[in-house]
Amino acid sequence: MKNDSDSNLQDLRKKIFANGVLDQNDVETLMNVISYESMDRQKADFLFEIKDTVSREKMHPKFKDFFVDSITAFLLEDDESPGEIEESEARWLRARIQYNGKIDDIDECLLKNLRMKSINFPQMLNYKGRASRIFENVLFFSRYLSILAVVGSILSAIAIFVKSSILVATGLWKFCFSITSENEKDIEHLLSIFVTSVDMYLFAMVLVIFGMGIYELFINKIDPVEQKADSRPAWLQISSIDELKSALGRVILLVLIVSLFKHSLTLEYNSAMDLLHLAICIILIAGALLLAQSSKKVKKEE
Repeated sequence: MKNDSDSNLQDLRKKIFANGVLDQNDVETLMNVISYESMDRQKADFLFEIKDTVSREKMHPKFKDFFVDSITAFLLEDDESPGEIEESEARWLRARIQYNGKIDDIDECLLKNLRMKSINFPQMLNYKGRASRIFENVLFFSRYLSILAVVGSILSAIAIFVKSSILVATGLWKFCFSITSENEKDIEHLLSIFVTSVDMYLFAMVLVIFGMGIYELFINKIDPVEQKADSRPAWLQISSIDELKSALGRVILLVLIVSLFKHSLTLEYNSAMDLLHLAICIILIAGALLLAQSSKKVKKEE
């Protein structure tokens, strides 16, 4: 009996796909051969093939109701999970619906029927329209715009690294010619040059961390698969915006400290109030470092 049913389905498949027409007799033959009790994955795929192949103008209206009732019975009237749509069934149905890249009126009717009759309705079957999916794809790929920030920050960091290195070379050149000098101004000027170079190096590192963090957050992970997970320092392993802000904050704090130190070298302390201001600045810097260290310990404990 099963062989006769399969033979009838094969003959019907050849006829329908040959002329692209599904008339009333064909629908009645389908209804005789495919019963709700005998529905299986093969027959369900066959019904989807008919729906996706035959145009609506050449399809008899009775097929729509038969299709919806048959697929609903296949998904909800099984022995394993009656009334429920299993995850594997939901994946199969989603794949069949988006086979042609769009959802048609029969698919919408099927989903509406399942939503009313099923105990559960998996999230993946909340199928979106073509326009919504195109917009979401465009929105998703717009994250590649962040590559402009990555490239800009890295190029800026390279420029600052080069400028800082030139500044260090200038300082070394002056050091070679003033190595025996005991002039206090020469020493202060030399110290100012090196402190400025450190300040610029630190700011360049801010740009590098920013570029790496944005790339990993919005585009892709930097480490190739063959590299070890611990190939980078922990403070460069960015997995969230908060971690990126924390890493940037620590380096920016160092930049501010070095900048304050650089400016303190050029100031003149003519009164006790000037020294008091310097002492307050030192205390504030110590407090900032203490807070940064304590927040780091809290994150480790979490």
